[in-house]
Amino acid sequence: MTVDDLLKYHNVKNDNQLHVKTKIPKGTISGWRTNGIPLTRQALLQIQTNGALKANLNQQQELTA
Repeated sequence: MTVDDLLKYHNVKNDNQLHVKTKIPKGTISGWRTNGIPLTRQALLQIQTNGALKANLNQQQELTA
């Protein structure tokens, strides 16, 4: 999943509106745009959205605690 997927899911037009609606810090959203959403966070978002958003299991990312 990407930040653009989050924008679409939350029906907002930009990162600032996403921040206001979700309370995700702006710096975090910016980092996700640059580096991708960490797979562990994607999994959490998939659960929270009842599968409306899907984690990208093919993403080459190291799982961190």
